[in-house]
Amino acid sequence: MKPRMVKVSAPGKVILSGEHAVVYGYPAILAAVDKRISIELDKAGKRVKPISLPKSGLLKYALKRTIGLTGINPGALRIKIDSRLPIGSGMGSSAALSVALVGAFYKLTRLPWDLKKINEIGYEIEKKQHGNPSGGDNTIATYGGFLWYRKEAENFKIFFPVKPKRRLGRIFLVNTGKPIETTGEMVSLVAERYKKNPEGVKKLLEAIANTTKSLLRYILEEEKSSLVGIFKENERYLEQLGVVSQKARKIIRVFERIGAGAKITGAGGKKDGSGMILIRHPDEEKIIKFAEDRNLDILSVRLGEEGVRVEKEI
Repeated sequence: MKPRMVKVSAPGKVILSGEHAVVYGYPAILAAVDKRISIELDKAGKRVKPISLPKSGLLKYALKRTIGLTGINPGALRIKIDSRLPIGSGMGSSAALSVALVGAFYKLTRLPWDLKKINEIGYEIEKKQHGNPSGGDNTIATYGGFLWYRKEAENFKIFFPVKPKRRLGRIFLVNTGKPIETTGEMVSLVAERYKKNPEGVKKLLEAIANTTKSLLRYILEEEKSSLVGIFKENERYLEQLGVVSQKARKIIRVFERIGAGAKITGAGGKKDGSGMILIRHPDEEKIIKFAEDRNLDILSVRLGEEGVRVEKEI
């Protein structure tokens, strides 16, 4: 017997290293965070009002794609979305939404719980939204934990779970403001720069890739570098790539002056805010007090959380 109601959640993410470079076949390291989006689907009977959705092209496409898979009539469903993730701030909210929605339809129709298939459909939904995403966001939302991710080709993506040997502790996020640009627009901006200056942009992407490899060695305790230094280095390359706004740079410099390492996480933004920035400092309390004294919106997250999961089934 098929369930009447299901609730499925998927985590947001941070990119620890590899933004934009990952679109061009270079590696990235992603981590799932303890902030999630949940989707609740309820078969409320024939008299229920048609499904009420926000005016979101992403959500409408996700619904169409999953209904095409399962054959469910949307007029016989209610949907509830509960998000603990900031929208449009580089934390993978759209991918978490897509993956959670696909997972919910899988459970509602008792299709076999197939993470590979859920991830594939999540990626198709992400392409509809962002044009040419790397596929990393939907993958980390599906599998969780820490991932070494690399897109070799459209139909050939490599990802391995990473089990840190070093305790990373908490990571802090400060919001520099929601970007005016979408992720797709920022990806297109880098693509245009690549066309105009292929050698220069390629060098920056390779430098970001080397930083990602250094981070992996740090996590596995094969290198005695610091996360503060890695974040600083990565941020400089992203700024040279042109994806960090002046507003975000000023906030990052302020944190650097007290000994922190900070970097954007996600596609960034050029005209106003650049979304969330990751911050690392040996003294966590110092970061908290510093942000609070300046009325900055600060968020603490745990890394390596579980991927898409069923929260409730009746």
